[in-house]
Amino acid sequence: MIELFTITILLPTAFIMSIIFWFLVTRIGKLYDEKMELYQQIKLIEMEREKAISNARKDSVKKQRAIIKGDISEIIAPWSIESVNSVKELNFLGNPIDFVGFKGLDGDGDIDIKFIEVKSGKSRLNKNQRRIRDAVAAKRIEWVEVRV
Repeated sequence: MIELFTITILLPTAFIMSIIFWFLVTRIGKLYDEKMELYQQIKLIEMEREKAISNARKDSVKKQRAIIKGDISEIIAPWSIESVNSVKELNFLGNPIDFVGFKGLDGDGDIDIKFIEVKSGKSRLNKNQRRIRDAVAAKRIEWVEVRV
């Protein structure tokens, strides 16, 4: 009687249990491998993030220095501009162009009006500055007097 019970119930149950055990062990192994792969990806992303932050900081410092150099150049520029006779002939605007110069204003002769943009290093004119330059070159300039 025990043999019949063993053959009909215990052996198939043990076989099914061993298959389930084998499946669980292999599935756990695969999940562990996936976990390790994801962990490595997270570490790689963290390293890339740190590198990107470091590069952004370096770039920010570089741009800040360029801005400071440009500001200093604008402060020093009036004394080195040869487009006008003296610093008194310059009027600072700042934006969109740096100076308007009135060459000859100190004297009694004709006056030349000059639009002056100070640049340092590799900086270039922005879109509005180029538009102003083109308007001056095309002589699209007029005198407007406003009375209040």
